[in-house]
Amino acid sequence: MRVKGPGPDELVFPREGGDPALGVWMRATRLKRLFRQGWLKRGIEEAACESVADHSFGVALLALLLAPSQPGVLRERAVLMALVHELGEAYAGDITPVDGVSKEEKARLERDSILRVLEGSPEAAFVLELWEEYEATATPTARFVKELDRLEMGLEASVHEAGGSAAMGEFHDSARRALVTPNLRAMLEAAIAR
Repeated sequence: MRVKGPGPDELVFPREGGDPALGVWMRATRLKRLFRQGWLKRGIEEAACESVADHSFGVALLALLLAPSQPGVLRERAVLMALVHELGEAYAGDITPVDGVSKEEKARLERDSILRVLEGSPEAAFVLELWEEYEATATPTARFVKELDRLEMGLEASVHEAGGSAAMGEFHDSARRALVTPNLRAMLEAAIAR
């Protein structure tokens, strides 16, 4: 996985007796330096490539703005879920469908990763619960955030396409297949049409 240089957890910081939130922050912010691999594999230059943290921010913002219009979706929970939905990639990396990693192995790697990120935090159980709910997509809120994850990818593909990048159709098609909520599909189509 290509990253943007060393993260805070790779530097020397005192680890004993410190605030557990600092440790979580140091480990989680690896996502700020982890490029989204799908874009790199399609020729997007590193300077224009979003990080996994950039993506999570985009999903969280969409949740904040769109959740109130969705029946059964809890806005605050959706925003929190969007914020943490990629924490499993901090150490596992951004594994894409073309990487040849089974769904079971990907799930194991990401679970090990999030447990490592949350180690020592009194909030670990709450954050892990949000992440597991997202992964299971068993609630209306989790299903909505899963759709937002795909919508954000499709919107980002439209940004790259508008900037002159080719081969974004596969990302648009992938997003279209995942979106079942009419207003989310309409947003994607509007972005593609621009």
